[in-house]
Amino acid sequence: MPVRFVAFDLDGTITRGATICEGLAARIGRLERMRAIEKLTTRAEIHAARYEMLEWYGPLPAALAWEALPGVALAPGATEAFAALRARGVPTAIISVTWTFAVEAFASRLGADAWVGTKATPERRIEHFWPEDKPVWLKGQAASRRIRLEDVAAIGDSRGDVPMLAAVGHPVFVGTERPEEIAHVEHAPNGDLREVVERLLARQ
Repeated sequence: MPVRFVAFDLDGTITRGATICEGLAARIGRLERMRAIEKLTTRAEIHAARYEMLEWYGPLPAALAWEALPGVALAPGATEAFAALRARGVPTAIISVTWTFAVEAFASRLGADAWVGTKATPERRIEHFWPEDKPVWLKGQAASRRIRLEDVAAIGDSRGDVPMLAAVGHPVFVGTERPEEIAHVEHAPNGDLREVVERLLARQ
């Protein structure tokens, strides 16, 4: 099956080390609190924490995202992976549960064709995006391009990416410990994204 569309998770997949939210928090002196938030597991806790974070960022969170970019490390081969896909005419998307304003900053930096995340409105409301929303959004993007999910590749690194990886024809897991639910998928722990993409493109 050819690869006609590639979706990437952001934290831990396109980036390595500090998360996007940790990079934002470091700019405003909230890193220790953010590290505690990163350990939360229940939907209610994360829901409340997102509103707490939004209060930190002030009226121009997009500007803060651009300031934080240099403090968040890209994965090896990330820039080259997007360039290779662009050269072959394969559209790309970044799908993340983190803030849309931060996702958009990385999408602009890498040249992604589409992106999605948790949206903060000008009225300071939050349009939440969760792991189970990833395959739904991806399916809509693929359909709008008349691409079957069997011809879509998705690259992720955590349990939150399982719903997305389970939905596509070419899943790749780059996290260290692959969840049992996706034990059948390609595993490239901490993989160089250029090498991952080259393997995907070889299926064309």
